[in-house]
Amino acid sequence: MFRIVVSAVAALWITGFASPAAAGAERVIEALFACDTNFFEVFESERAAFRSKEVRIVFLEEQRIEIVEFAPPVEVLGLRLTGYRQETDFYYGARPSSFTWGFQVDETPAGAALALRSHFPDGFEGNDGMLIATKFPGQAEKHFALAKPRLAGETGVNLVCHASRKDLGNIWALPDVVDQFSETWDTKGRWWAWIADWFFD
Repeated sequence: MFRIVVSAVAALWITGFASPAAAGAERVIEALFACDTNFFEVFESERAAFRSKEVRIVFLEEQRIEIVEFAPPVEVLGLRLTGYRQETDFYYGARPSSFTWGFQVDETPAGAALALRSHFPDGFEGNDGMLIATKFPGQAEKHFALAKPRLAGETGVNLVCHASRKDLGNIWALPDVVDQFSETWDTKGRWWAWIADWFFD
């Protein structure tokens, strides 16, 4: 009995005195689940919870992908966050047509869905490539998903929000990763980002 009481008190002590960084990271992840632009305000206010090792940019056909690698990874909600990513799609010309943002984690799609079951009690639907939260029924243009990474060398799964331009309004007003993590932006990536921004403005 004494051992049980001590364990319970220790658990309450740890919970009550969780580090501000851990609490900040949890607020950011929970803000992601709504898939609206309020996420970026929370992310900016809790930026100190995420230490970046490198920021890079990848250009694919009609797509710009900005990736932040965390060092060390961030443990939150039973997940191990290894990075942050933003994708801007240009399928219909120079103006962005859609925007995707979220975190890279080490878990499998099924493991991530299990870790997030209390936040998404209705679960996810989809296949091995992407599981979409059923809390966004009939909204193909706006949703939260667990998506397998597409770039070579990436593993785990991405926790992402996807929204079309009409769902977000002024997509140009959304922050660039270079503004959020400028101290670790690699010079080659920054150079390409400046060219792209100049070309598309």
